[in-house]
Amino acid sequence: MTPRSCSRLGPAGRAAPQLSTGPRRGSSVGWVTIWIDPPAWPAHGRLWSHLVSDTSYAELHDFAAAQGIPQRGFEGDHYDVPQERYHALVSAGASPVDGRNLVRILRDSGLRIQKRKHERVVASVPDAPWLPQGSRADVIASRQDSPPANTVVVRLALRRGTELLVLDRLGGGTDLPSAPVGDIGPLAALDRLHTVITGGPLRASARLLGYVRNTVPRPRADYPWPAPTAAFAVWTDEPPPSVSPLAGRWLEADRLEAELGDRHWWPLLDHLPEGVHG
Repeated sequence: MTPRSCSRLGPAGRAAPQLSTGPRRGSSVGWVTIWIDPPAWPAHGRLWSHLVSDTSYAELHDFAAAQGIPQRGFEGDHYDVPQERYHALVSAGASPVDGRNLVRILRDSGLRIQKRKHERVVASVPDAPWLPQGSRADVIASRQDSPPANTVVVRLALRRGTELLVLDRLGGGTDLPSAPVGDIGPLAALDRLHTVITGGPLRASARLLGYVRNTVPRPRADYPWPAPTAAFAVWTDEPPPSVSPLAGRWLEADRLEAELGDRHWWPLLDHLPEGVHG
């Protein structure tokens, strides 16, 4: 949990409840909702604390905004704040707690976003409207070699200079080439998809860009994916000029947001090589 810049989409779901005024110590109901651990995490030549809510992301965003904490400090389920802000945030109402208990509080609240080493939450959508009620969609950039467990769909972001290869969807709109994983596993499904699109097997230079993870604690009977979690992974590669795709069309960088900006994986395009997603 080290400080990095947030996706330009910013934190999701900010419009919500009014900020509670911090901890009401001594209350019989214990309305402590904003928590902070001591600055103990080194990065960029200083120490950092983590600021969390045990109630909602909206309350966390409101508290952070009221204290002048920039959105770029948001890491999906917490804010990274520098050590020189610690005492002011405690004075403003954040309740101090050690790091281990802060993780426990966040986990017990249901707001903890699980991620692996070398992964970062770039967007999170609580109560995602396209999922069953009470669900969440997290967009996670990854530098791992393999996709997460319960990966059910693979997508391929093929690049040609500043262009991306896209397909027109049967129901309308534009998407990256994709394929269900089924029983063959994500890498085999990706290799098969690459062969269908380019005529050749997946190249060693292809890398995992990240994934969207649905967290659905109470799935409906018609929900088609595993619960409580299902992942939709995106890989990227730039094939040599000699490769001519068998399907799809090349989309210029200045058209990407107009045609793809509503796709759930869209924030991952910030992590393509410079020039592809301006």
